[in-house]
Amino acid sequence: MKKGLRITAIIASLVIASGAVAGCGSSAEASASGESVDGGETKTEILLASHPFNDTHPWQLGLEYLGDLLYERTDGRYDVEAHPSGSLSGGSNRSIVEMTGTGALQIMIHSGLSYQGFDEKYAALSLPFMFPDRETGFEVMNNTDIGKEAMTWLEDNGCISFAVCENGMRWLTNSKRKVETPDDMKGLKLRVPEANSLVDSFKIWGADPTILNMSEVYTSIQQGTVDGQENPVAVIDSNKLYEVCPYITDWTYCWDPAFIMFNKAFIDGLSEDDKEIFVQTSKDAAQYINQLIAEADAENIQTFKDYGCEVTTLTPEQEAVFREMVEPVYEEYREKLGSDLVDGLIQAVEEAKEKVHGNSESASLSNSSRVESSETAA
Repeated sequence: MKKGLRITAIIASLVIASGAVAGCGSSAEASASGESVDGGETKTEILLASHPFNDTHPWQLGLEYLGDLLYERTDGRYDVEAHPSGSLSGGSNRSIVEMTGTGALQIMIHSGLSYQGFDEKYAALSLPFMFPDRETGFEVMNNTDIGKEAMTWLEDNGCISFAVCENGMRWLTNSKRKVETPDDMKGLKLRVPEANSLVDSFKIWGADPTILNMSEVYTSIQQGTVDGQENPVAVIDSNKLYEVCPYITDWTYCWDPAFIMFNKAFIDGLSEDDKEIFVQTSKDAAQYINQLIAEADAENIQTFKDYGCEVTTLTPEQEAVFREMVEPVYEEYREKLGSDLVDGLIQAVEEAKEKVHGNSESASLSNSSRVESSETAA
């Protein structure tokens, strides 16, 4: 029954979404923008969801899983129609956030990088070399006050989150040369997302950062408009960026947390019982996404090598050179965001690192130890 409802809902959802982009006004209207499909005794409300990556990425699979769980746990009253590649927002990362805030979408997954333009506090999470590995990152995001507060920073924009998933450790890929030092990066025109913390860092390292939507990246590298980009392993694989970037740098410059976000007005309109279902289901979907990414990383890296890519893993000593150069970025964001947030996050990371790794020096963890670990918090 559910598969039939999904097929029926696709056409209705697309029509409604196009109308919402043109004229969706209040959040009250937005909360009803998911179409109700009459399945006999039960009406299923189809919730529109989107994210910036393609239909093979774990975020797409996670949103589909979210729909499966909601359908089961609400006895068919709610389902999710997941639209990849920002297809309901013209490929625009910013528009995905705006549409979720107004209710033209009910659900999105995006990394904190894409939220910086709405609340600059998210920039603290992407300061260079903030998180040494995914385990430490999840400990901070799930079990500290700063991590929990980050789920609420977009409330004024109409969005709320209950679960953190992973985008991943962002690696560098390019079509020109191996990158091991800042000198190797000089002059490279690199696509970056619309996130000032990243733009500022790459400028210091000598690159020419260029903002592009994800949907434009492969073609732009292929045509030589840009020389490369930076993204987690799952994105490099699902978008086949290894086909146009034979040089890949494995480093820990940015572990990128992501958030399953809901339209706040929609959540506020739920009964308490249904809200509990949505909260728990989002946590379960986040855990599913995190497991998919962690388990697939090693296989994806082997795919890059089999294709002929040169994968360069930076040593802690090599990373230290990059890290020292971007200390001014930390100072800049202490001034912008306040030292309480930036230094508070640094302290939370140090405490989480000790909790996760004990007395071991997590900064010297090999990349293989990062990609092989599939234990994540949800």
